[in-house]
Amino acid sequence: MKKIDCLGKVCPIPVIETKKMIKENPEEKDFEILVDNEVATENLKKMAKELKIESTCEKIENGLYRVSLKKNEASQCELIEDTSSIDTSSYVVAISDDRMGKGDEEFSKSLLEGFIYALTEQDVIPEKVIFYNRGVMLTSVNEKTVEDLQNLASKGVEILSCGLCLGNYKLKEKLKVGEITNMYKIVEILRSHHVVSPC
Repeated sequence: MKKIDCLGKVCPIPVIETKKMIKENPEEKDFEILVDNEVATENLKKMAKELKIESTCEKIENGLYRVSLKKNEASQCELIEDTSSIDTSSYVVAISDDRMGKGDEEFSKSLLEGFIYALTEQDVIPEKVIFYNRGVMLTSVNEKTVEDLQNLASKGVEILSCGLCLGNYKLKEKLKVGEITNMYKIVEILRSHHVVSPC
């Protein structure tokens, strides 16, 4: 049995780490994941259902949960990657803010940090990630996103920040990842690619 400690880790990290552990251990049938929030248990159960893996959840003590996963023959077949079902077409991600959605500011920032981390774990990563307006804060002053974006850049993803926007927020000298671009180039890229935009 493989055990995964996801205590203190927020969405989507428990799902990502569990999927990774399952992929890296194809012979293993049993997995146990420790989490400390109910949302993580629900997300893990949904993931298990998609992969045709049996799941059970047990509350061990105040706020702590044990999610147990058991692979069977059906799940073994599901886990054999069918490349025909994966969309491998290129895409770009456009980010115009330093938060995702409207609502509590810190929570919205944390959602976008989770989105960028999730990008690093995709089977098909973006060709480019473009930042404009307040989005340029993610390539300069947000240490969490800078680290994940450097990870993407090391895999060949082009990270582009709007120069005018960096100048407006006085961040040109603080750019830590990627290159500076202009609005003309941004328009060219956005009109010629499939675009994913979380904010």
